[in-house]
Amino acid sequence: MGKSKKSNSNDDIFKNLKSFCQKGARTTSPGNIPTGHFVLDFIIQYGQNPTKVDLNKVEGYDPAKTIGIPLGKLVEIFGEEGGGKSSLAYRIAGYAQKLGHEVLWIDVERSFQENLAYINGCDIDRLYLYDKFDFGEEIINNMFISMESGVKVIILDSVANMVPKALMEADTEKEFMGLLPRLLSKSLGKLVTKAEEHGVLLVFINQLREKINQTWGDNRTSPGGHSLHHNASLRLRIDKMNSKDADIYVPDPETEEDMLIGRHSRVSIIKNRFAKPYRESLEVPIYYEAYFPEIEEIAFDTGRQIKLISVYKGVFNWEGLKIEGRKNFIDHIVKEKITNSLIEAIKFKASEDELILPPEIVLYGPEGNDETVVTGK
Repeated sequence: MGKSKKSNSNDDIFKNLKSFCQKGARTTSPGNIPTGHFVLDFIIQYGQNPTKVDLNKVEGYDPAKTIGIPLGKLVEIFGEEGGGKSSLAYRIAGYAQKLGHEVLWIDVERSFQENLAYINGCDIDRLYLYDKFDFGEEIINNMFISMESGVKVIILDSVANMVPKALMEADTEKEFMGLLPRLLSKSLGKLVTKAEEHGVLLVFINQLREKINQTWGDNRTSPGGHSLHHNASLRLRIDKMNSKDADIYVPDPETEEDMLIGRHSRVSIIKNRFAKPYRESLEVPIYYEAYFPEIEEIAFDTGRQIKLISVYKGVFNWEGLKIEGRKNFIDHIVKEKITNSLIEAIKFKASEDELILPPEIVLYGPEGNDETVVTGK
């Protein structure tokens, strides 16, 4: 019996489909860029807190593979002033450079800080800085050109300070509503498509503003309209912790008075298309100086990341040292003054396996363990 007309029609349809699409919904990632905070990177990729799971049982996890934010996507980092948005973006830029990628920093706010960029692992001499006073349309156009030129990470600081051409050229007394959201609405679809095509990570830093005449609920919003929220694959909100316990101090070597060198911030994952939702917020340190008093915690997380420190039923094991609980393990490292030994072991394993380490581990020197750390006042 011959094929029916309907069958022949279906064959023609599938034959035509093959000319512009492929069968199978699997996609491949061009790579990931870490934030430098292992717990945050792990949650972004797997939706689980790595300190509460056995890494050997997490499907697909390999310490030799970089985890974090996938290339080819749009990420929004937003929050109140002084929360640490730029510091996190500097870390992303620094890791991207270590992976051999070219990074462009678009400094719309004119707030680029070379010292903070260095502390967070950036190679200043290799970083491309765009700080021209251009209107928003020109900035977006240059982003397209940069993607075509081989740049792999583009960081925009910030969305809120972008000025559309009509607003820049108008009289200061004229009022315009919704120019920035309309600009982004027209451009973001093309930007994310081009970013996906070239495997470029777009990081948009944004601010928090108050909604006008809203007296109920959360009256804070981020500029740029809903288009930015919808097109972003990942949205991270960073809030500064205002308690004095969140501040990090060390004694000033000259006056012996407490010197503020950092602070804790709270990171919430508002949207994540890469893993299941994670509702809890995380605390991350933000440093103002190249000194890392919480190096033991960073060393512990890094040791777990590269599987130097193993865990079984809540008991952590490193070279025969077995201690139950993360906090107890870190406290023991501090008490016994074996931080240097752990970091040397981490650097040795990382060198053997060609792994990239956080800037705190790279910049840390043995003399750092002799300082007294004061958290809060």
